Amino acid sequence: MKKKFMYAPFNADITISNDYVFPAPDADIRIITTPGHSADSISLIVDNEVAIVGDAMFGIFRNQVFPPFADDIPEMIRSWGKLLDTGCTTFLPGHGRAISRELLEKEYGIFSKTV
Repeated sequence: MKKKFMYAPFNADITISNDYVFPAPDADIRIITTPGHSADSISLIVDNEVAIVGDAMFGIFRNQVFPPFADDIPEMIRSWGKLLDTGCTTFLPGHGRAISRELLEKEYGIFSKTV
């Protein structure tokens, strides 16, 4: 890949294999594993209200949250359930608009029946 993209591969400074409480004095911030899009996907949960979910969801397509691809679709659907368990009402994907809890619940309800 270095020749194609002109950058050297990196080694992670910190890896997360389990949920992690981030020490922040003014907020409750947790990092949770949300594999599926890729095996090492994580999400940040802020005050159990907002989840920064990266590519676990996409806010590009109207009334859909499914990303264009996922390494492990059943695992991604389980991660959506884990995100719903947080109580968050807003999910911020890496691409597109914010996703409401109602939309995620609808999509989870549809896709969880297939896995």
